[in-house]
Amino acid sequence: MKINYTNRVKLELRKILDSAAQFYVDKLDISEKIQENLLINVFVRKGPDRGACYVNCYPKRLPTEFDIELYPCELSEMLSSFAHEMIHVKQFATGELRVLPKCSKWNNQIWQAGSDELDNYYDSPWEIEAYGREEGLYVRFATSHSELIEEWNDGQEAS
Repeated sequence: MKINYTNRVKLELRKILDSAAQFYVDKLDISEKIQENLLINVFVRKGPDRGACYVNCYPKRLPTEFDIELYPCELSEMLSSFAHEMIHVKQFATGELRVLPKCSKWNNQIWQAGSDELDNYYDSPWEIEAYGREEGLYVRFATSHSELIEEWNDGQEAS
C-alpha cells in the first residue's frame, strides 16, 4: 500500500496515519495482494463533513486508487474518521460495494435508493458497516499504538 499526502500534512501526523492505515487494512482482512496495489491519497483540509472517500478510476470493478479527505480536528476524531473511510476503501477494493450511475451494488445485490436522502445514507449497508466498525478499529489502534498517540499529544502541548 502506498499513501500520498498533501504537503500540508505534518510529518508526525503522516507517521500516525501510515501506522493507522496499515493497522486498519490488516484488521479488515484485506488480502496482501489487494494491499500491494492500493494507492491512497490523503488530504487533510476543511470540508463539509468529517471525512470522505472517493474512488479514482471509476467505473473499474476493483479500484485500487482512492482519495480520502479528513477534517483537521482532534486526533481521536480524525483517526476514527480515517477508520470509517478505510472501511469504504475495503468495500470498494474487494468488490463488496460498487456505485453505478443509477444504483449501487452491495455484495452483488442491487441496492436501490429511495426518496429520502438521509434515510438512503444511514440505511445503506455500506454506511451501517462503516459506522458500526469505525470506533472499534480506532480504539484497538489507539490501544496498541498508545506511544504514537502520547508522542503526538506531547508535541501538541509543547506547541
